[in-house]
Amino acid sequence: MVIFSLQEQRVIIHFLHLRDATPIEIHHQLSESCGDGVMNVKNVRSWVRQFKEGRTSCDNEPKQSWPCTSRSDNTAERVEKVVLEDRQLSVENIVSKVGISVGSVHTILHEDLRMRKVSSRWVPRMLADDHKTARVAICLAMLTQKAARVLFHQDNAPAHWAYATQQFLRENNLEVVSHAPYSPDLAPSDFWLFPTMKDTLRGRTFTSHAAIASAI
Repeated sequence: MVIFSLQEQRVIIHFLHLRDATPIEIHHQLSESCGDGVMNVKNVRSWVRQFKEGRTSCDNEPKQSWPCTSRSDNTAERVEKVVLEDRQLSVENIVSKVGISVGSVHTILHEDLRMRKVSSRWVPRMLADDHKTARVAICLAMLTQKAARVLFHQDNAPAHWAYATQQFLRENNLEVVSHAPYSPDLAPSDFWLFPTMKDTLRGRTFTSHAAIASAI
């Protein structure tokens, strides 16, 4: 059995298409001549469609190469600008907006910009000096508050800053503690308060809200 290269098979497809053969008929004739090396039906259909649309070349189109400057300072700035405008963008979205490869976007995000995905948002790994200062100030403010005062600490979730939520806090005279700037660290409540509460409450049964509040 004669073995035809893919280039030769495309020439045969073009020839049989000009003779009004259907893709299935073309594939059948190719299978009889090429055996295991035959192009699949999907590709045959694709080439027939392209020839119908006016294509005359049987050569593969050269693949577009990405520019060698994908990791230039200018490109990194463009990626950073796109991310800061919408931190919920996927890598694919960033690729389409900036026009570089997926690999280049990954490298720029993780190695050049030092970012990572946290709760569906791109956040900086390294906090700026003003962010660090704000975190220290908030911690000091919490430590210096009198023990008798009730402080309410929440994150910046949209539901927490809704008008109804803020109105409830004001009406009940709850003092809200500012949330520290985002960082790769977990919130203090995540790695100190909640685990401690779970250890204290684990295995216990309560019969009233008052008993739960007392235990907490």
